[in-house]
Amino acid sequence: MVQQLLSQIAVDTAAARMLTWRVADLIDRHEPFATEASMAKLFASEAAVRSASNALQVFGGYGYVDETPVGKYLRDARVTTLYEGTSQIQHLLIGRALTGVNAFG
Repeated sequence: MVQQLLSQIAVDTAAARMLTWRVADLIDRHEPFATEASMAKLFASEAAVRSASNALQVFGGYGYVDETPVGKYLRDARVTTLYEGTSQIQHLLIGRALTGVNAFG
């Protein structure tokens, strides 16, 4: 099962990287990128939490002790879902772009 946890970390990392590169490409081509940036931010921050949680699972109880940085990674990853637009706000922005309906009011 360790291999499954590690493979999920690898897949999430690759997908987050590709979404981020997509945004960079749009910026380089001077094309609109706001929705894609929201998608990249949402996916990457949630993937970071999943990855840190999976890493903690790999380490077991040792993941919680101060001698390993895994617990800190989880705390650090979790905060990325909150600043610069929470995951919920990113969902609303993406949904508005897809539907044209403004859920903000």
